[in-house]
Amino acid sequence: MPNGLYESDFEETTIERLKNIGYDYMHAMNLFGRSSLGEVVLRDRLEAFLRKTYPRIPAQHLPALMDLLTDPDGVTPLQRNERFHDMLTKGIDFSWEENGERMFQHVYPVNWDNPEANDFLVVNQLPIEGRMARRPDLIVFVNGLPLVVIELKSPYSEQASIEDAYTQITNYTYDIPQLFTFNAFAVISDGTQTLHGMPGAPFEYYAAWKSIDGKEVDNTLTNTMRTLIQGLFPKERLLDYIRNFIVFMKDGKKDAVKIGAKYHQYFGVRFAVEQAVRATRPDGDRKIGVIWHATGSGKSLSMLFFAGILIRHPEMDNPTIVIQVDRTDLDNQLYETFVKGASLVGHVHQADSADELRELLRNEAGQIIFTTIEKFRLKEGEGAFPVCSERRNIVVVSDEAHRTQYNFEGFAGNLRRALPNASHIAFTGTPITFSDRNTYEVFGNLIHVYDMQQATLDGATLPIYYESRLIPLDLENPNLDEEYRKIINEVGDGEREEHRMKWAALEKVVGTSRRLETLARDIIEHFTRSASPQAKGMIVCMSREICVRLYEKMRAIEGCPPVEIVMTGNVDKDPREWREKQPGSEFAHIKTKEEQETVKAKLRDPDDPLKLVIVRDMWLTGTDIPPLTYLYVDKPIKGHGLIQAIARVNRVFPGKTGGVVVDYIGIADALKEATHKYTQGGGKGKPIGDLSAEAVPIFFEALEAVRKFVPPGVDISNWRAKPKVEREDWLADFVGHLMGPDEDAFLNAQARLDKAYQLVKHLPNVLPLANEVLLYEIAAIQIKRLKGKVGGGPKPKNLEEELKKLIDRSVGAREEAIDLFEKAGLEKPDISILDEAFLADFEKKPHADLRLKLLQKLLEEEIFYLERQRHPLGIELSKKLRETIQAYHNRVITAAAVAKMMVEARRKLLEERRKKEALGLTEEEMVFYDLIEHMGDGVFSNEFLAGLVRKVVAAMKKEFQIDWTNPHRQDVLAKVTLAVKMVLMRENIKGEQLRFLTNAIIEKAKEKYKDWPLEA
Repeated sequence: MPNGLYESDFEETTIERLKNIGYDYMHAMNLFGRSSLGEVVLRDRLEAFLRKTYPRIPAQHLPALMDLLTDPDGVTPLQRNERFHDMLTKGIDFSWEENGERMFQHVYPVNWDNPEANDFLVVNQLPIEGRMARRPDLIVFVNGLPLVVIELKSPYSEQASIEDAYTQITNYTYDIPQLFTFNAFAVISDGTQTLHGMPGAPFEYYAAWKSIDGKEVDNTLTNTMRTLIQGLFPKERLLDYIRNFIVFMKDGKKDAVKIGAKYHQYFGVRFAVEQAVRATRPDGDRKIGVIWHATGSGKSLSMLFFAGILIRHPEMDNPTIVIQVDRTDLDNQLYETFVKGASLVGHVHQADSADELRELLRNEAGQIIFTTIEKFRLKEGEGAFPVCSERRNIVVVSDEAHRTQYNFEGFAGNLRRALPNASHIAFTGTPITFSDRNTYEVFGNLIHVYDMQQATLDGATLPIYYESRLIPLDLENPNLDEEYRKIINEVGDGEREEHRMKWAALEKVVGTSRRLETLARDIIEHFTRSASPQAKGMIVCMSREICVRLYEKMRAIEGCPPVEIVMTGNVDKDPREWREKQPGSEFAHIKTKEEQETVKAKLRDPDDPLKLVIVRDMWLTGTDIPPLTYLYVDKPIKGHGLIQAIARVNRVFPGKTGGVVVDYIGIADALKEATHKYTQGGGKGKPIGDLSAEAVPIFFEALEAVRKFVPPGVDISNWRAKPKVEREDWLADFVGHLMGPDEDAFLNAQARLDKAYQLVKHLPNVLPLANEVLLYEIAAIQIKRLKGKVGGGPKPKNLEEELKKLIDRSVGAREEAIDLFEKAGLEKPDISILDEAFLADFEKKPHADLRLKLLQKLLEEEIFYLERQRHPLGIELSKKLRETIQAYHNRVITAAAVAKMMVEARRKLLEERRKKEALGLTEEEMVFYDLIEHMGDGVFSNEFLAGLVRKVVAAMKKEFQIDWTNPHRQDVLAKVTLAVKMVLMRENIKGEQLRFLTNAIIEKAKEKYKDWPLEA
């Protein structure tokens, strides 16, 4: 090698690192004691450990004990590995006969309590014979058991790569499977990348270990092996990881899936266990703290590891762990995770009813209990929730504690009364910092943070790209107001207000037949062009009615991929047709829980024909569907709900390079606001990236790398247009040119190109290159066939069908929905375009009509919001907007005049927002401020009103209870009304003004807090 450094140098350096932390070392040529080259356990070292640790077992019985430990049951290598891991971590009962008496000893092949009492040895180049003879670079033995295998590739060679190391480990599992009966995990490295993972798992599930102490993260590429050795391989930590952070997840009759923690899960859980022990002591404060790990980074598994350690912790004295969530579907999903991981945590209970929950909580035995927060409800006639247990070793784990953990007059208070001495911990992906819902005040200090930016850097989650595909709308009915008045005059007074509110909502515009036809066609075309064969998509709609109508529009389009609806049912309002089996489907729209799980399983299976699912609210939080790549959003979503929703597409999955959020409704501003709140909470990184700005350059870089392999003088521009026979001959010659010493390098470059192409192939500047990319893909397939090489990933199950689909792929399609920002010459969806500089430049820009529609769209959301609140400014702007757009269509005024009006409208909206910020009021408080301000005729000062509103809202919240607006809860309504009246009277509001304001505030509260606490 020209630079004089070899792979052996890297190997020796890694050995030296292990020696520096106390490992013994021996080269394979100096290792004796194996009875054959096929044997992988160093029996002499195992026997020495057992003899020293269990001196009461007679020496003549040790061979039989070692046979039990080294010959685990199981048909497949994975089954044998699972059985060995169970013996390793939990031990076995060994019996022998001595002087006519049966003797017993529980035996562990590792001393878990005293790491230094074990024998740690690293061996390099150990020859092993199996189906083939192989020599792994390094094997780490503990007491003679080969627990870790390390495969290295030279950091000093351009040809070597970490993918080669991964392929080598994978091949070892077939060639020398006996080694992997005992393996805990594997390490692969090329110097710049060092990853750990489970042999046999897809490459995408291998992960870097980026911290030595769990507090500082090392993202540099020059220290990866040092960080892994010092962060994971200290003796105590390695044993802790193997015992507590590896789990075999079982799903019914399917083979188990072996999973190991990533570094953020390990350190986050370890710190959480320390805080749990502290908080539950007699002098503890019962506040364990908050684990903030980005949505999609394995929070459910972190809870599993946390519970597994806690239930065995000696200081916890057989604790009870209560895991509570705020929705039944999340409860079921988390419960299923723990059931699958029973090998780590044992049996778990799920409370099916409020009565069963109380019974489980009264049980003094340690257990893991799952429940939804609403099961902590009062029974008829109860004034307070009864105490179920006063034990201090109860830990309550709250998942995504956002909506129901802060109302101590409701379910959250009942939980605390039921378990007065319990300690509490929150696991969350989106911390809340609003003044009345501070996660840290309720649960304690921040224990560990793993934010979106770090998760994406690590590959624990994938980047999410954003596309805006707004559908222009025109007002085409001049008799709109007249027809509307006619409709509402036909309904009774009780329904009139409800219908007026619904009419003002965006839902009516979004759900028009023509728009849904355009939306259906665009989603199908976009998904068909963009999605890989294994990708799945989710469509989010505003209402259940729109879900059904969109489904019908999509199914009427030829070539629509299989699609299903998942939504809740309402037996009082559902049309009969929604509960009937749909043509072309095995389900009705309203599905049972079992049917919903079946649909979810179909989406999780990349080979299942089901491609798309339509939802309103379900599955937007907590649901884990790794192949889900596209989220089509046609519903306004804000805050942590938006962050949770877009995170549905960030899961790691083989062959998937990122998720895509396609926006049809205008959520860009809400994304900016949610991002701002996210970073305020201490997180780094944006939840989205711009597809054109980030993914396209990666694609073109990969394309240029592949083009370098095209032989000089070969014209590839019109290869597809050649006559069939000529094209086939030309392809054969082209592939022949690529075969040879550079063919592996070409295959690697083409694989990178293909991954980049999957995300951008539908974009206008990439579409013309489809034939060229297709050529390289066909060439790669041909080379792999000729070589008989599978490569790094699984072979397509039907290669002929796959190839035919590639060749027949259409490279062009008509788009009904348009990217208004792109057409209008705007780089990013930024509200700041509405300024005077933009107005001055307006008439110089092309596409004036489209820019006008963009401006209209950006204003409509805020205007509709204000109008729904009966805000005078909203009503005024809504009327003005309709009149101005109509005038423009009639060519009465110019486009520039329209833009000027809109800029003025925007100015008023900004003034409204600045006023709210100056007053320091929350959005919900601002609703009541506006109400009182417009009734006061300027009598009160702004500061007085702001203070009054804060007091009123706080007083009402102390009295709210579930269903408080219903007729049978008149006692609660009376308490709320009295609370408001007392605040007003203390502020010297009297007489008619007192009565008027009290009634107005109560009516607004009924509207805003009808579904308390869920709408809080």
